[in-house]
Parts: sequence; structure tokens; C-alpha cells
Amino acid sequence: MANTVYLEVYTTYEDYLKSSTVELPLVSFITYSIYKYCSPEEVILKFVPVMKLAKDSLKLNCTDDILFENASNLLWQVSSCVYPVVLYDDTVITGLCAVARHISKYRSSIRSPHEHEEGLLGFRKTCLQAPNEVSTWTKLCEVDVIKTVKEVLSMNELHEVPENIVRFENHLSKPVRVHNVYKIARDIKKETLKAKNKNEEVVIKEMSEATAKKTRVRKTRKWKSKAKKELLIDSSTKIEDLDLSHQFAEGPFLTLADIVLLPSYYILIQSLGESIFDTQLPLTYKWYKNIMDIPEVKVLSKVLNGLQCKPLLIQDVVVPCAPKIHNPKKRLFTKEEDIENALSTLMDGMALEVISNEFENRINWSEIPDGANPSAGHLPDERQARKSWQLENLALAVLEIAKEEDLIVDFCSGSGHLGILIAYLLPKCTILLLENKEQSLLRARKRVHDMGLKNVYFFQCNLDFFIGKFDIGIALHACGIASDLVLDKCLKANAKFVLCPCCYGSLHATDRLAYPRSNLFKNISIDQYLCIGHAADQTHEEHPLTVRGAKCMAIIDSDRGRLAEEFGYKVTLSRLKPLSCTPKNNLLVGIPS
Repeated sequence: MANTVYLEVYTTYEDYLKSSTVELPLVSFITYSIYKYCSPEEVILKFVPVMKLAKDSLKLNCTDDILFENASNLLWQVSSCVYPVVLYDDTVITGLCAVARHISKYRSSIRSPHEHEEGLLGFRKTCLQAPNEVSTWTKLCEVDVIKTVKEVLSMNELHEVPENIVRFENHLSKPVRVHNVYKIARDIKKETLKAKNKNEEVVIKEMSEATAKKTRVRKTRKWKSKAKKELLIDSSTKIEDLDLSHQFAEGPFLTLADIVLLPSYYILIQSLGESIFDTQLPLTYKWYKNIMDIPEVKVLSKVLNGLQCKPLLIQDVVVPCAPKIHNPKKRLFTKEEDIENALSTLMDGMALEVISNEFENRINWSEIPDGANPSAGHLPDERQARKSWQLENLALAVLEIAKEEDLIVDFCSGSGHLGILIAYLLPKCTILLLENKEQSLLRARKRVHDMGLKNVYFFQCNLDFFIGKFDIGIALHACGIASDLVLDKCLKANAKFVLCPCCYGSLHATDRLAYPRSNLFKNISIDQYLCIGHAADQTHEEHPLTVRGAKCMAIIDSDRGRLAEEFGYKVTLSRLKPLSCTPKNNLLVGIPS
């Protein structure tokens, strides 16, 4: 079974043999550090020499027996992704956090006593699991801090501490918020009291027998009384009063997040100087020293010390206030007058005409095997019918525009219901199931293997880490901004698209997305646009605002369609049939000219 991590480097194997030095990008260095810390015996690491395009470049003195692989020898699945990339059997994993999670599962060393009892991935193995589009924490580790280090590496002198470093300092100053926080607080209190009691017992043993007996009884009563009082911690206790501090990035335990951040902060401290962190960022410096003092982490010292870092010229450094972080999960509450005012800004001709969705053929579900058939999922009859209608609408739309040997990507595929159905219906096409949730993809993989399909491939990653060519992009209910990211992916690849969006109320501007999307809708302010998106989620069955909700859905999707038209696409906006199959029933289809 293949289980290989591929990292890009700017050094050929021949040059490495001459100098024992590897020039590599920052993300490769971080991944290499994680690999060395975990020392996974079942995972092979290979360096792939590439042309130096990125500005960030590090030189690492390395005496390890490193394997190199020519880019021309790589499977197309690996070449279709941003490094680092893992090829695990027939699944490709890409993205720093996803690759780090995969490597950590094969960690061969003994668990550090500083870790959570479930290991580096923490409670329920959820550390860095959420994609950076929805998790500000994953984004900080995977995007923001790396961006900051790249900026620092390009500097010669520093006048202001970068905002993302200040954000991490602020994070460490806040109360610890982790799963089972009250249980953890009780356990830590209990261990502290036990340790204190044990120290007192040592003192008692040095007393005379009679005195020791009396003292022991008195101390035991006192200890039990204190323990009973101090261990009265429940959900009514404020988190601020739990006396838990950030010994590590996510709380009292060492997690994978610490190991991911450590190489970046090693570079920052070497570049900015320890005095800056000690005086201006004391919590970050304490966190850094805590990790570096752990015996199990010392294996990284050789790797980190092999890095050639250039110190910056420091003059009158200012520490700015970190900007307020946008929370994508924060709900937007709007007043009726706000929605009506937003709708009043629309002009004639802006919205696309919602046409009737008519297909010549239908799917005979009795001929569809279990792996691609909702009837095999033990769903209630009503839910099974709705799911079948949803899949049928999108599958038939794909069948109308697909041709033999097309490569079709099912973005945000979940368990693969739509992609697997299309793979069965179009055996001469290649289907990629792209999903960031490991468990969902594993379920899809099992169904594909059980069906014996040979035209399906699996990609565990965020969609922005996939950079391969494709002919058709599809997405059924990709939540919120994910539908826009899929659309942008298709426009960039000049690929056809079939989209059924949802979660309009969770739309928000990001560093990659600006709303409104099209020039035709630019007269609508971002606040008005989000009001319309919020109203678009009011489409529940028999809801008095359902009609207006459908109108608002059409407005948001028209904006998406108009953007595609600016790229030369012919776009149609229709609705799934029957409408009752889902409240989010818009179907956006685009074909490039």
C-alpha cells in the first residue's frame, strides 16, 4: 500500500549530494519538521525538485538519507495538488494541516506526558480538522502565520510586529476553551492536590511516629475538605474562574497545532530576536520555551538548528492592536426594513430569468446498484425520495453537458452520493470525489470499492489545494462561500459547472472572495447583499416568507451567474423538480463559450 509524503524542494539530488544542503519553501520545511518529530515508520518521505517560483526560500543543512523523486515520475493525482501531498493507497491528501494529521497518526514514538490522553490530535481526534474557510484557528496555523513568516523572510528590518503574531499572543491571553473543559479543570486540580499531599507526606515521614500519626490525620482531613471544596467545578462555573492557562496553543495539552506552529515561530524568534518576544510578546515566548523544553520535542533541535536564518535590523518596534477576527459562524440578524431596503436597490435586468427545468430522460432507480442508490441507505421513505430527486436533477444536468473522457470533479462531495451516481452513469468519464472530511471520504471509498468502479479517485483536501485540470465541476449543497469557491475554480479552469448552492445566510467576504461577485450587482453594498443572503435562507416549507426567500435566492445566484457571463459563459438558472425535494432548490449551470 502506497503511503508517501511528497514535498517540493528547489534543490536537485545531485546538488544535495555535493553540499548536504536543501533549499526548500517554508511549507515543505514545516512538514519535514512534523515528519521528523513523528518519525512514522509506515510513511515514506520524498523530495520533489521543482523550479523555484515562490519568493520564500529556506536553506537547510541536512545529513539525513533523503529520497528524491522526479516530478515527471509522479502520478497525475499527486501533480494535481499543492504540496505537501500524501499518496495513501488510492487517496490523495493535500494541505498542510490534513497532511500533518495523516503523518501524526503513524507516530512511532511514545506519547509525551504533556499530550492529551488521545494523543496529538486531542479529544476525539479533532485538532486542525476543520478547513481554513470555516475555522479561524486552522486558518491561523495553515495560512496566516505562514504568510507572516514569508513576509518576515523578505524583510531587512522591522519596525512593527506583524498583526498575526499579535493575534496569537492575544489568543494565549484568553481563557482556555476546549472540549470537556470542566472535567479537565477538575482532573488538573486533583493532580495538583495529590502532588501537594505527596510532598507533605515526605515531610511527615521525617517526624516522630506519634507526631506523624497526629499530623497525618489532621492533614488528611484538611486535604479532603480542601479537595471537596476545590473540586466543586461544574457548568455553572465561569470558564475564566477555572484557573486554566494556555500552557500550549490549544490549552493545557500539547497538540499537533503546537508542532505545526513551532517551526514558524523558531524562524520568527531567530529573525526578530528573543528579546522582542520576551518583552513584547511574553505569553508567546513562554509558550515557545514550554515546547522547546519538552524532551520529546528536542528531536527537532537538530532540524531547526540546521536552518540558516537571517536576523533582522530591529529599530523602535511597535506592537499594534490585532484586528478583530471575523467569525463565520456568527449569525446575522436583520430587520424587515433592512431586507426591503436592500431589495429596493435592485434594477430591472439584473436578475437572471429562472427557467423551467425539463429533462427528456429520467433515472430508473431500480436499475441503480446499492452503492449509488439512496434506497440502500436505510433512510425514511420521504427522505429517500427527496434525496433521489436531488441527485436525479443534478445527474441529468451533468449527463446533458458531459462527453466521453471528461474529468468531472464532485467538489465538497461528502460521502459521494452524487459523484458515485455519475461515475456509474458515465463509465467512460473520470470522477474525482473531493472532500476535506476524512470519515465522509472513507464511506464513499468503501461504496466505490464495493461497486467495483474503476473510474473514481479520492482527494481529501480543501478545494483550493486542488490545482489540476478538469472539464466539469459539480457541487450539491456546498455550504455558503464554498459554492463561490467552486464557481471560481471552474471559471479559472474554463470548465463547465453544475451547482446547487445552499446556506446563503452564511456568506461573508474573505481574503479571496468579495461580494457582490459581478459588476452588474456592484451598486448593492456588502451589508445589503448579506441582508438578501440572510433572507434567502427563509425558504422553509409553509413559511410565510418562502416566496421572498426564493426571490432572494435567485438574486444571489443571479449575481454568481452574471460573474460567469463576464467570463464568457452561457448560464442558466432553474429550480429542482419537484420543488419540495429541498428548500435550497436553485440549479445553476454554466457552459464556457
